[in-house]
Amino acid sequence: MRQRPNFTPARALAGRLMIAHVTQPSRLALAALAALAALALTFAIGLSCSGALANDSTAMIDATGIRLIETHAISLDVEDLYLSPQQVRIHYEFVNNSDQNQHMLVAFPVPEIDSHPETNYAISPVSPLNFLDFHVSSNGQDIMPGIEIKLTLNGVDFTSDILKTGIPLSRFDPTYYDKLEALSEPDRMHLASLGLIDWQPGEEYIEPKWKMQTIYYWYQDFPANSRTVIDHSYSPVVGGGIISEEYGVRDNIDRFCIDDGFIRGFRRLLAKGGHAETLSKEVRYILKTANNWLGPIGDFRLVIDKEKPENLVTLCINGIRKIAPTQFEFRARNYVPDQDIDMMVVEMPDW
Repeated sequence: MRQRPNFTPARALAGRLMIAHVTQPSRLALAALAALAALALTFAIGLSCSGALANDSTAMIDATGIRLIETHAISLDVEDLYLSPQQVRIHYEFVNNSDQNQHMLVAFPVPEIDSHPETNYAISPVSPLNFLDFHVSSNGQDIMPGIEIKLTLNGVDFTSDILKTGIPLSRFDPTYYDKLEALSEPDRMHLASLGLIDWQPGEEYIEPKWKMQTIYYWYQDFPANSRTVIDHSYSPVVGGGIISEEYGVRDNIDRFCIDDGFIRGFRRLLAKGGHAETLSKEVRYILKTANNWLGPIGDFRLVIDKEKPENLVTLCINGIRKIAPTQFEFRARNYVPDQDIDMMVVEMPDW
């Protein structure tokens, strides 16, 4: 029987890092990152929805974490994962079981970002490039990762064509919307001919079609017969919006393992707030990607945080237990993930 904490839903998105052997560092951007970007698409870290969204909903980005590519010398002994609508934190302890030092490219591929300015991601990043506020350290030392952004359509890189028109590289650039509206007619015709925008001559409105692909990356040394600790954190791009019992709860029973106890709690929350609707936050963490490290995860720990004691949270997982007024824990040894984490947190705002 699936177990769940006695509180209402929330959902967030998280990600897994990827690690690849690098034999020729000078070819990083050409080969290794290209391979990582292609691989990122294969394990479903994409947008949960695309196109323009209603004003009361937000787009969500699935989250993932570290992944090893083409190496079976390194085992993942510890993974400690913290999920909340505000932050994702992951602590890894890798062990190089070989007699050789391993020099690896580590990458964090972000799911594709919709270029349409009306797609609401509900974030106000300080940096248009590091829009997830991504931080990473290795053995306690901070690392400044590189950031590669490509603007693509159907897997084809059109970054150069788009930047030549004056459109910013990041859709989170504060000038992005104004630059789109200010495109000259020749630039519009060129982008339309490439299929990058939906536009007809004489129309003012344009609809961008490309996707923004982002990868954070750095080089990592894994000394022979040694343990390496990697910690990273970022702000998830959560989904959700205004929900009612009919729309948001009962139509998500299977997805979030919602039971009668949760529904009763939801009704009490609505009665206390004096409204027929409330807000949900949804976080999805891609956990069951094909991990290529040696063996299962030795010691896996998951902590989910609903942020406020009065909030509700629900997800599908067995063996979870309450450890604090807002936190719940799941632990496993020699863990091989067989499902992703879909979490919904529900709160009553001060309307």
